[in-house]
Amino acid sequence: MNISSIKWLRRLLLASTYILGVVGVLGSSGGGGLGGGDFEPCKDGACDCIQDPYACEEGVVGGTGPYVASIAVALDSSDDVYVGGGFTTFENFAANRIARLNNDGSLDTGFVTGDGFTSTISAIAPANDGSGDVYVGGGFAAYDGTALGYIARLNLDGTLDTSFDTGTGFNSNVTNIAPANDSSGDVYVSGYFTSYNGIAVGSGLIRLNDDGSIDAGFSTGSGWGTTGIAAATDGSGDVYVTRSTSPGIARLNNDGSIDTGFDTGLSGFNDGVRAIAVATDGSGDIYAGGYFSGYNGTGTNDLARLNLDGSLDSGFVTGAGFGGGISFITPAIDGSGDIYVGGQFVDYNGTAVGSIARLNLDGTLDATFATVIGFNESTSSAALATDGSGDVYVGGYFTRYNSSPASYMARLTAGGAFVR
Repeated sequence: MNISSIKWLRRLLLASTYILGVVGVLGSSGGGGLGGGDFEPCKDGACDCIQDPYACEEGVVGGTGPYVASIAVALDSSDDVYVGGGFTTFENFAANRIARLNNDGSLDTGFVTGDGFTSTISAIAPANDGSGDVYVGGGFAAYDGTALGYIARLNLDGTLDTSFDTGTGFNSNVTNIAPANDSSGDVYVSGYFTSYNGIAVGSGLIRLNDDGSIDAGFSTGSGWGTTGIAAATDGSGDVYVTRSTSPGIARLNNDGSIDTGFDTGLSGFNDGVRAIAVATDGSGDIYAGGYFSGYNGTGTNDLARLNLDGSLDSGFVTGAGFGGGISFITPAIDGSGDIYVGGQFVDYNGTAVGSIARLNLDGTLDATFATVIGFNESTSSAALATDGSGDVYVGGYFTRYNSSPASYMARLTAGGAFVR
């Protein structure tokens, strides 16, 4: 079957799946895993999932039904993994939009969420202060009966961390969370909001202190309408941000001003940037993914690597690219410099990959990560296992990987094999 046929078939399958979900048929697939969730119009008018299922993948905030939007490995040496999205069950257990899973895939029953979150989760970010706590953001208004404004910090046992006092919180959905890498304990938050605790803030991006108060030293003015954030790894406290309009990317100082040392040129990217990640090879380079086809007049399809000064890394060549939206970029942690890329695509440079691919440092496809058919639907998040296995956790809208049932989450080996 050629690539065009695969794309057509997957669109047909996606539409059929969502139609079944609307009439109440869709639930947990494969006899287990994540399930539940209600189909409803997207929040804040961002898109209409029922009329246009693909629109939901433009921003997970609008997603509905039993999908996984965010995966993050716990930073407490347990090798556990946090999972968040639109689901309401895991196996036969209630799990309202969040769960913590043990390394063997079983539910961590020591992480007790009670009634959980009232609506979807879009972002999970473990605190980097050694506490084992985790930040959660999304479209929710409460957690286990306590009113919240789209963001929360949970303790290691699943209880609400009340020392992180958000008051009334944000006035709209949170889509991304990234702890600052400057030992401050602060956290960057982006989304559709324009105010926090009743105080007007720049559209789409804010920095909060570790007690939940606004970091008044960080101001973006009218804001960026941010689609993605990635904290710099050089200890500066700076943050990289992306958006849907030119130049698509910027580096902000820890006071919110634009770092002019990261020069995006006259035009930057020619279309929206959605995913961003800092390279793990010590270079300080940045990966950016989205819907673009060029950067400052030079062709680069869907994915690019930028040098520390903002110039295009010409040694990273994507060729024809993915031909579909990119949802995430996750750098490998094995010293290779490779990256995992996921989203709403079925091929890379003409080779079928099925919504996830691993690329070498030069942009070529890493053929040792063999996905064969891959996922039957789009992927939205990935995280690397910390147990030394080299495995990767993947979440999304899918229900199968190759010929095996996989309910919205899967663990793959370094070779791309499905871990049952």
